[in-house]
Amino acid sequence: MKKLKALLLGNCNRSLTDNNSPMKQNTVFSSPRTKLNGKNKLNAMDNNIDILEINGKLWHNTKLLPVEDIKELIEQKRYLKADQHLIKLEYQCYSSDSIEKDEDKLKMEQEVESLYEHLDSAITTVLKTSMSISKENPDLLKMVVQFRIQEEKMDQTYQEEAKRKSGRIPKARPRGWKNKWLNILQQSVDERISKIPNASEDNKINWVIQCLGQLLKELKEDVDTIVNHVKPCYPEDYNICKTYADCYQKTISSRLTVITENELKGKDLYTLLRWIYVHYPGVMSTLTQTEDADQKLWRDLLSQEMINQMENGYISAVQTDAKAYMSKSLQMEEMNWINGKEPLMFQDCYHSELPIDIIQIFDGGAREASCLTPDLNNRVLGIMLDEMMCFLESFQESVKCFEKTYLDHENFISTMILVNNICESFREYLNKNGKITNEVKENALSILNKMEKNGKDVLQKSLFCELKPYCKFLITEKWVSHPEPINNILEITQRQLIKFRKLKAQQFQGLLEEIHEQLIAEYISRIMKRKLSCKTEDQQKAFANQLEKEDHQLQELFSVNGSRAVGLATALPYISEIIRLQDVNAIKMEVGALIQEFPDIRKQHVAAILYIKKNMKKSDEKDILHIIKELLNYGTDSSTSKTLFSNAAVLKTL
Repeated sequence: MKKLKALLLGNCNRSLTDNNSPMKQNTVFSSPRTKLNGKNKLNAMDNNIDILEINGKLWHNTKLLPVEDIKELIEQKRYLKADQHLIKLEYQCYSSDSIEKDEDKLKMEQEVESLYEHLDSAITTVLKTSMSISKENPDLLKMVVQFRIQEEKMDQTYQEEAKRKSGRIPKARPRGWKNKWLNILQQSVDERISKIPNASEDNKINWVIQCLGQLLKELKEDVDTIVNHVKPCYPEDYNICKTYADCYQKTISSRLTVITENELKGKDLYTLLRWIYVHYPGVMSTLTQTEDADQKLWRDLLSQEMINQMENGYISAVQTDAKAYMSKSLQMEEMNWINGKEPLMFQDCYHSELPIDIIQIFDGGAREASCLTPDLNNRVLGIMLDEMMCFLESFQESVKCFEKTYLDHENFISTMILVNNICESFREYLNKNGKITNEVKENALSILNKMEKNGKDVLQKSLFCELKPYCKFLITEKWVSHPEPINNILEITQRQLIKFRKLKAQQFQGLLEEIHEQLIAEYISRIMKRKLSCKTEDQQKAFANQLEKEDHQLQELFSVNGSRAVGLATALPYISEIIRLQDVNAIKMEVGALIQEFPDIRKQHVAAILYIKKNMKKSDEKDILHIIKELLNYGTDSSTSKTLFSNAAVLKTL
């Protein structure tokens, strides 16, 4: 008790319990109150006491103030001074040699506790209004913080004294201002953050957005005040930002729990999850400077079970919405196919909004999820990829159905061109999007490849159905002297190519190459049918010249239309030269060159070509055919060789 007494009252020569002490002569409770001359008199007396510093320094002895003067200190918001006098009064009350009568002692205790209650109430008021006080009167908040430091020091001093010696400790000690402080701050935060209003029919649509928006607004304002105004009023080791963060965590958790008790739909779930994962940590991270702060913040807001339930509900909603939107977009596209109108044009090509819609749906879902957690992002991305594959399969079936049902539709060809352009748009997107896994990309491209091939086949068939009456006159006896077939073929092909130019560049180039190859294959297949033979050298030269001329005409046609695959035209000049030549060795050289260029040629093909040379000896023909096997076994450069004789039309004639 001596150490405590020394701390409170100073050295023994100046003790309040000394014979010359005013307290010994007449206690402050029993003596009439000395009338103070207003605030100045109180200030003059109070300034005689050094401000308490909790660093072990002794207080100087001074005359204790009467109860009414201490009350006046409290009312003047001079809480630290008031507390210093209360600490001395409290000790005076509980010291064994200060009060002799139990009644006086009881009255003194009541007076002390009454003063403490009055002071506690004032401190509580300041704490509960810390946000505004820290801006308007920061010194007052700093004083209140010093009050807590002072009180906690006294709690510690009493407890240490009790451990060393079974001394008496006031019933109210320790006063536990740390826990009181936390409770007051928690209460103030609860009062500052608005309660969640009930959802009604009037505000049901935007209820979640409005609630979370209000929460975020209040939270931002308070955090800004805490960091810039409240924090400077506290010692650094109090870590007041972390204390406030814990308070807001509890309050926000309770508010969000109220929201989750309502039936939330997809968009509401996303809004809530994003608030939890993004907005809330973004604001609160300034209060919690730890590596795992963000994760700890949202993990503690709601139970893991509730978080899982919301995430699963959100993913389910994403899948449902994606499926519905993609299906609706496809239905609208199907309606456009059969409405009798020509497709839209964009950059001289047929254009559809379908790829744009589907890609936006896919990217929108993936982009939303990327704002949440990596795990949710991956799960949503997987769902969106599955829906993309389902859409492509549905798209493929829709095109097949259109082909079967609307073959005679006036816009059938235009629609098939449009379909290939749609496929090209999807292909471009798949190749550029690095988020799409290789497995999904391969499966998607496989569907698109089949659709594009089918589309090109349809366009080719439409062309060759029109060309068929003229192609059947090729490589016949009338063909050499009548140019009508090739003229009609060129005219019809040019007219159709103008339509086909509505394809995207990549698609058009591929189709040009296939049509060019197919036309050359028509010539070769006619040769394979062996319907024409030339008995004389002049007839063979005329055949060769006509074949070479038409080859040039075809090459010019495709060159004018932008074909980059001119190498396909080289087969007919080789054949022309074989027919024109009469020397066996020269023919062998030309056959060898043809084999080198087109390694898919076989003995039957060469035999059909030689059939035209009716004047060739059987032995010479046999000699020429004999070298084919050797040449094929010798091999060719696969990087530069071409295939033409394995064309389906050519093989069919064999």
